[in-house]
Amino acid sequence: MNKIINKGSFGKILLVMVIFVTSMNIFGQKTDTIVHINGNILLGEIKKLNDGIITYKMDGMGTIKFQVDKINTFKSEKSFQVVLKDGKQYFGSFDTCGIDRYVNLILINGSERLFIEDIIELYPIKKNFWLRTSGSLGLGFNYSKGSDIATLTTSGSLYHRNRHTYAELSWSDNTTYQSDSINSNKSDANLMMQRLIYHKWYLGGNLEGSSNSELGYKFRILGGVSIINYIVQNYHNRLYLSLGSNANREWSMDTDEVTNNLEGLFGINYHYYKYTDPEFNITTYLKTYPNFTTPGRYRVNYYLDAKIEVISDFNVGINFYYNFDSKPISEDASREDYGIATTISYTFH
Repeated sequence: MNKIINKGSFGKILLVMVIFVTSMNIFGQKTDTIVHINGNILLGEIKKLNDGIITYKMDGMGTIKFQVDKINTFKSEKSFQVVLKDGKQYFGSFDTCGIDRYVNLILINGSERLFIEDIIELYPIKKNFWLRTSGSLGLGFNYSKGSDIATLTTSGSLYHRNRHTYAELSWSDNTTYQSDSINSNKSDANLMMQRLIYHKWYLGGNLEGSSNSELGYKFRILGGVSIINYIVQNYHNRLYLSLGSNANREWSMDTDEVTNNLEGLFGINYHYYKYTDPEFNITTYLKTYPNFTTPGRYRVNYYLDAKIEVISDFNVGINFYYNFDSKPISEDASREDYGIATTISYTFH
């Protein structure tokens, strides 16, 4: 009799535990809700919002992406980092507010009604490193039979954002070959970080290594700091100015000369992106470096990268650079160098 009771008690306990675990699993799920402008209600999980595109995971459909201007409203109990186009940042969850194209941001000490298209970045706070990381890899090649000159270009970049910091690692190599020998080479690698100070103002820091046979230096290492202000920051455009200074050390290409320099920095950076089909992306910058160590010396760097998506995450485009140095470290070096290449690249988000 005791064995029967024990077996019955054990069965009841097991049933209660199963019900408890199941209910905890159900109520523990935090389903996000998006209401499309056509009235459809989508249930799933908001992964991120960036560059005018929201990434959303739905059961049975996998991960989908669509434009933010297609959202009527949305709701989520999870905590998010929210960046607005005026540079303000918040941390909170979301609820509907009964007004089309608006949403309530729930904060610790109240709420804020937001126009959905004013939100330019949205990340779940507890999500991992890779969700906030994007980048690209590129390869370019040009050849002229008449001159027997070939140019090989490789490039890559990684971008990462967290609560208050933006980091970018980029690299490129442009090598020109003629008659089975290397005629010239230009290589660059740059690590740049931006730390939010207030709204659209950032403190910037960068570490750079480069070489350029045309400009006469074997290697240059550079480190600097700057103040950065985002003039334009919305779904399709990012424009910012930078003002700062840096120190560099240069090694001559044809002598043993090594020089140390203190320079100023003034830069203009612009990025345009359109993530609807076909995706289109332009990155360009102009940087000037007046030299405080050598009177009359200054450097100018210009860069342009434009690409369009042809199939999913694969792009074709052009890459152009122009470098100028009024007083190169090597007397026999050219004062300017430039190049253009057709590229094929792969991007990941």
